[in-house]
Amino acid sequence: MNQKSPLRVAIAGIGGFGSSHHAVFSGLEAQGRVRVVATCDPAQDRLGEICARHRFSERGVRVYAGFEEMMAAHAGQLDLGVVATPPHCHAGMHQALVEAGIPCYLEKPPTLDPEEFERMVEVESHAASPTNVGFCFVHDHARLALKQRILDGEFGALQRSTFLGLVQRTPGYFQRSRWAARLLLDGKLLLDSCLGNAMSHYVNNLLFFSGLDSLAERARPLSASCELYRANEIEGTDTIFVSGVLRNGVEFRMAASHACPSATQLTEEVMVFDRATIIIRGGTGGVIQWGDRAPEEAPLSTPALSSCMDEYLAFLGGRLPRPPQTLEECRGFVEMNALFYLASGPGIHNVPDRARSRNPETQAVVITGIEEAGRTFLAQGTFPSQAGHSWGRRGGAASVEALPDLLSRIQHCGTQR
Repeated sequence: MNQKSPLRVAIAGIGGFGSSHHAVFSGLEAQGRVRVVATCDPAQDRLGEICARHRFSERGVRVYAGFEEMMAAHAGQLDLGVVATPPHCHAGMHQALVEAGIPCYLEKPPTLDPEEFERMVEVESHAASPTNVGFCFVHDHARLALKQRILDGEFGALQRSTFLGLVQRTPGYFQRSRWAARLLLDGKLLLDSCLGNAMSHYVNNLLFFSGLDSLAERARPLSASCELYRANEIEGTDTIFVSGVLRNGVEFRMAASHACPSATQLTEEVMVFDRATIIIRGGTGGVIQWGDRAPEEAPLSTPALSSCMDEYLAFLGGRLPRPPQTLEECRGFVEMNALFYLASGPGIHNVPDRARSRNPETQAVVITGIEEAGRTFLAQGTFPSQAGHSWGRRGGAASVEALPDLLSRIQHCGTQR
């Protein structure tokens, strides 16, 4: 698809992560590559400071309260639509853009409801131009080169892929909106969680590197065992321990929590091969540990919304053959997220008061021994319930065959603290 510059852009969303999109597009506009003509947010009346910061009036950006109103006012006048709204709004906005023949940049996660995802894929099959889903990292040329080395067999067979993520969130994070940390919203599956949203990039990374047939392939899960916990006063889960097998036979383990002691984010991706182990810390600190020679540094680029958007604009301009991540390539991610709940046995366990404390500076809730529990789990596959943690409770197991039972499962997954 070849587009003339500047592209006429409408952005759904002003507050939250929408503000980050406006910052990126303001820079692109200064370069003469785009012109943001409209934006919308139902909370526009309360977002005056953000509107002023992004100079909507001076730049001629028209502001609307509703998406449909914005689309109607600019019918036939848009070259790109950006959906930077809460996940439960994505499907309808994506459909409207596709039906209007407008390319769509859709923020992650596209949805966390597998049935809704399949409906979105059906809508996408009629798109004039493929949608890009905003998972960062996977467009990074250094990561693509590293995956090519995996596909070439340089490290041997991939045995296990793991992720540890400790990303602290304060009480305000869970109170920022009516959908935050919810399992259901108005009867609709939402499933907002640490791995479903804030650290979803890393789940996607694990599936990206574990897709062993091509650069574009993302692996899909087959079965999992899982323990879910909540330490905060929320409906959903803020702490997840999950292990299982992907459809190609690769083992996976993930441990993630928002109830951790340090405000400094700790993320670690580890891939264990026959001949080497690849460790990526903090998203960019890559090292290849060889069994028979000195470690090899493998620096990776810092993931950023701006570079992800650059890649999609390059595709729209005909300079790249495909978007960084198509909608259909998110299927494994959506399935994996659903498996967390299907495999959780009794549901979400409340962490008892005796095993909870608060960070005195941030007031974030902290689970006692959470980092030790995470590292033990990734190294040995030992769940908190098996490792002697006072807060540990047994979960369960499930396979993807149980996906049709997800909604009924969620309705019995546990109650708010």
